[in-house]
Amino acid sequence: MAAGGGGEKTEKATPKKRKDAREKEGNVLQSKEITIAVSIFFTFFALLLLGKYMFRMMMDAVSGWLAGMDAAITPNSEFMVETAMYIAKSCALILVPLVAVTFAIPILAVVVQTKGLFTMKPLRPKFSKLNPINGFKRLFSLQSTIGVVKGLIELGAIGVLVYTRIVDNVRNFQRLTDMEPLQSVLFIARTCFSLIMTIIIVFAFVAVGDYIFQWWQYEKKLRMSKQEVKDEYKQIEGDPQIKSKIKQKQREVAMKRMMEQVPGADVVVRNPTHFAVALVYEKENAYTAPRVVAKGKDALALKIISVAEEHEVYITENRPLARELYETVEIGKEIPPALYNAIAVILTDMYTAKGIAIGS
Repeated sequence: MAAGGGGEKTEKATPKKRKDAREKEGNVLQSKEITIAVSIFFTFFALLLLGKYMFRMMMDAVSGWLAGMDAAITPNSEFMVETAMYIAKSCALILVPLVAVTFAIPILAVVVQTKGLFTMKPLRPKFSKLNPINGFKRLFSLQSTIGVVKGLIELGAIGVLVYTRIVDNVRNFQRLTDMEPLQSVLFIARTCFSLIMTIIIVFAFVAVGDYIFQWWQYEKKLRMSKQEVKDEYKQIEGDPQIKSKIKQKQREVAMKRMMEQVPGADVVVRNPTHFAVALVYEKENAYTAPRVVAKGKDALALKIISVAEEHEVYITENRPLARELYETVEIGKEIPPALYNAIAVILTDMYTAKGIAIGS
């Protein structure tokens, strides 16, 4: 059953609807889970690439700090300030590249999903959000339910993974005290790497599922009723009734202009009432052929014949020629060479009937 005045929303959104939703409302398809998954992956990938650099910088910083400690005879306030500045500078050099990637990737992920759209419209205050009834509905909406389910899946999966890894490696963790420091670091790094990669895979699956859900929600929100599609078409193309009246007016103007050419025609070829074609021949210009200035069928043919008789235009009956002229030659165009002989005979008869010398 139709819902409301606009009817049930069963039609896909039109390009105009999508454009208005994007530009006027700031409504675009995007998934927060995609942003989170991409951010985690590229941050971890950047950590792998920058790991050696960060470790080397950290070792240089520690070496420099120890060297400064050895060189200082008696630590004082000036030495402490210099040491603090040195540590801050070293930390910045170590962390800035990773922090830059961590901040840049989420922004880039959003830009890609929104195709560069920047708008403050979604942030505008809406008084409808202050309505407790609406807030209660949003709390138990499908969107909120899916969000809770996603969170539970992520927390559950991560908890299971961490627990499984700890259980699987509990004996290895117990042997850390017996390992060399470098071996211990490498073991912890490998374990963390394996765990993080598994977590990234979990986030990737959740992100794909969330994107599919967001796409479904987005398309559902943009759906239109058949009446909305018709109304939009009227806005873009114009009301069909108005367009019909405009076309009718244009036909009337063209008809009037065509009928004004009939009195100046040299000859009208008829068949006998179904077709009528008016021709004009500028005999002063030997390089031009006779040209069609008016043509019509049935009632319009009778009108052309009536105007021609009123202005004493020569009229001749030639059924096949009249039909061929009507079907093959447009108004304002010259006749084709194949019809030169037939029209020449008619023009000769016209000149003879009017007592006009052909050579004059």
